[in-house]
Amino acid sequence: MKKLVSLFLAVALMASLLGTVAAVAEEAPNGTYTMFMRSTYIDWIKELKWYDVAEERTGIHVEYVYGPEDFNDCYSEVDQRIISDTLPDAVMTKLTQTNVYGPEGVFVDLAPYIAQYAPNLQAYIDANPNYKALVTNAEGAIYGLCKETPIFADLIGYRVDHFEAAGIDPESIVTVEDFTNALRTLKAYYGVENKNYYPLTGRDSALRFAAWFGCASNISATESNGVYVSGHYKDGSFDIMDEDAYTMIETMKTWYDEGLINPEWVAGTFSEADWESAMLNGNGSIFYDYYNRAQWFMQNGGPDNDPNYQMGVLNFLKAEDGSVLPVTTSLKYNDECVTAVNANCSEETIKTILTFIDYFYSEEGITLANYGVEGESFEVNEDGEKVFIVDYNEEESTPAGEKRWSFLSDRLTVCKPVDDEAFFKWNDALIAEAAGRLFTEENLMTSYVLKFTEDQSMEIANLVATVYDAQVAGMVGFINGTTELTPENWAAFQDQMNSMGLSKIEEIQLAAYQATYGAN
Repeated sequence: MKKLVSLFLAVALMASLLGTVAAVAEEAPNGTYTMFMRSTYIDWIKELKWYDVAEERTGIHVEYVYGPEDFNDCYSEVDQRIISDTLPDAVMTKLTQTNVYGPEGVFVDLAPYIAQYAPNLQAYIDANPNYKALVTNAEGAIYGLCKETPIFADLIGYRVDHFEAAGIDPESIVTVEDFTNALRTLKAYYGVENKNYYPLTGRDSALRFAAWFGCASNISATESNGVYVSGHYKDGSFDIMDEDAYTMIETMKTWYDEGLINPEWVAGTFSEADWESAMLNGNGSIFYDYYNRAQWFMQNGGPDNDPNYQMGVLNFLKAEDGSVLPVTTSLKYNDECVTAVNANCSEETIKTILTFIDYFYSEEGITLANYGVEGESFEVNEDGEKVFIVDYNEEESTPAGEKRWSFLSDRLTVCKPVDDEAFFKWNDALIAEAAGRLFTEENLMTSYVLKFTEDQSMEIANLVATVYDAQVAGMVGFINGTTELTPENWAAFQDQMNSMGLSKIEEIQLAAYQATYGAN
């Protein structure tokens, strides 16, 4: 009898333990799912030590399906996979595709599943109304999750050794007038014997200084100014209708006439390789470009060409009255790196996908993705601050295919929050210091993703293709003297751009902003 009772109790205990295990499995499913993604991103993911830790902690493995290298080719392949019914469980797509295909039943409406299976992600959505507005359609459905990205702006890189030789104190450069005078000093020092020397140089469009004059394109619930789409919330951003745009062109014409800015750059014929060569060979001293470019020149031949070569980063410029002139920034959310889930997935697979994503919205997951593992990649100092204990340059120079600690959050790995402070600390000392000094709330404008209807998207794309290039050509003409810069000619230029469709572009942009984020 005692043996029977003991056996019964053992069976009961085992059943209880099995029930507990089953409950845990039900709460946090282990499993595998497939995901289509750009090939380069997959290669980078396979090198990340912290990503491996995430799979270990969650018990979930993602089998990646290689897509093309080019983004547009990736989106085209998504279209083809939809037609051929060969979508993996999840895909990297863009928001416009999810908005079209989701309601047609191709992608899952994630909203109810997030509420049920992803409490951390749900809390994030509830706490970030702009994100919620972006990923949620008018019916309340969520067909895709946008990638969050670090918010950064261009920085003013300069040759420290050039400034010292020419006798320029970088702290004395506060306004545009100060900046122009520094260009003149550099030109007088280096340009007499070197006819190829222009102190201010760069790549792509030279029309990148509008924020310094307070005339960048912008948008809000009440107004839309300038072309704001196609990336022009940051690069190539300007509002020609702003009265300060005339001042910008007037100033750039002064730079051009006095040989302070590279004329080929103004003409749009100076390639990225040309710019890099000019900065490395001493034919330029200053640029306004991507946040980490100053360090790039230090790591890619600067000191090899000149043992005195040293890059630095200037403070952002201010208005004549000393007020802050916020600069244009990148988007917080990337609508072209969106995770969508195949509608043919079982609920268990949907749950597995969301469980994996949800982990990165937990406190533990946020720390892991932004700092790694305590004691291995970071430590916490006496003030409670997380400090990296692995070297940026050493880790990022690890041969391709080898495991490394890397926290470059501008790349897509999985949808997750970004710790901007951690991202910029994970840079060489030069850029980490500059970002900490300059990327403050008062210095940065806010950039918005706009959602368009299919008709709006087609109309604005056609208009921008014509109007934006016409604006650039007109402004360059004023700068290089092809067209005389007078108030009358400028007003005629503004009227011409409006007649070509600039005012219509602004109208469509405003409607899209109000539809996405509200009219108040």
